[in-house]
Amino acid sequence: AVLSDLHALCVLGREVNLLHHEAWPDIFAPSAEPERDAAHWCKGLQGEGATTFVAEIAASVVGFITIQLADETHSMLQPIRFARVGSVCVTQAERSKGIGSKLMELAEAWATSLGASEMRLNVWQFNASAIRLYEELGYAVRSLNMSKSFIK
Repeated sequence: AVLSDLHALCVLGREVNLLHHEAWPDIFAPSAEPERDAAHWCKGLQGEGATTFVAEIAASVVGFITIQLADETHSMLQPIRFARVGSVCVTQAERSKGIGSKLMELAEAWATSLGASEMRLNVWQFNASAIRLYEELGYAVRSLNMSKSFIK
């Protein structure tokens, strides 16, 4: 992706946000003008140790993935360089056509080319189609993130 893709990332990012807001409105903000999140998506375009790949059909962006490199340095964990997937989005009309898998493949190739030995990601429990994709690609649950809200 390049800076001129930013508006397309914002528009697709709105789809991601809407999906999450509908499932967890107490956590995810309601949809807004696409440019609201431009600074967030720009990090994957200009951030150090980060990148974004886009999928295009007929010169239109129909999907993207954001990735960030990290080094584990905690004294109680094994040192490791890994990459973390931030977001994956494929527009509704183009889902189930292999685009998400191809984006993940590009992300993994980028990560390994920079010395990462594993890829990590978070996925919300409600997102069954994303979980299915990641499992098909060989990802497995390593930990569970649990929460308890005090707001009623």
